[in-house]
Amino acid sequence: MMLRPDVEYNTPLKPCKIKIDEILYSAVMQEHRLISEEINVNREIITDCTSIRKYIFEEPFAVFKPESFMVECDDGYYSMCYMSDNRLSIIEMEGTKMDFSKVMNPPEDGFDGQADIKVDRNGLKWVYCPWCHKKHFPVNNGAKIYSLEYQCRNSKCKKIFVVNAG
Repeated sequence: MMLRPDVEYNTPLKPCKIKIDEILYSAVMQEHRLISEEINVNREIITDCTSIRKYIFEEPFAVFKPESFMVECDDGYYSMCYMSDNRLSIIEMEGTKMDFSKVMNPPEDGFDGQADIKVDRNGLKWVYCPWCHKKHFPVNNGAKIYSLEYQCRNSKCKKIFVVNAG
């Protein structure tokens, strides 16, 4: 059952540095977001947010790239992108599902004790400590982890956090 209609909006433009083929480029980034809320069979509210990133260059990219390629943003976000015909912008290939907490104000470090799951340039998902951001272990595609308590291996942190993936 739909709780409210879908909300669609663009985030403000944000300056960033992106890495393509190991070369850094200055750009501005904008995310297009689609947020929806539904109630599942257990009468729980499920909030879903899909986000597609677009990077815009100040000057046209030197050479048109017809195939998709990996882009690494300076905020640690990796995605497969394609180049627009005008060579001024690149767009993420398909939207990524994200936790609703990502569309709220930025939380404090370790805000809820949930592990951060980040994708590296090879497409592997890794578990990071939410407090010290130490990289811990990879999560295979299709793996489902629920409520796994894990203690950080960083000698200065040692905090316990919860891993939920999949």
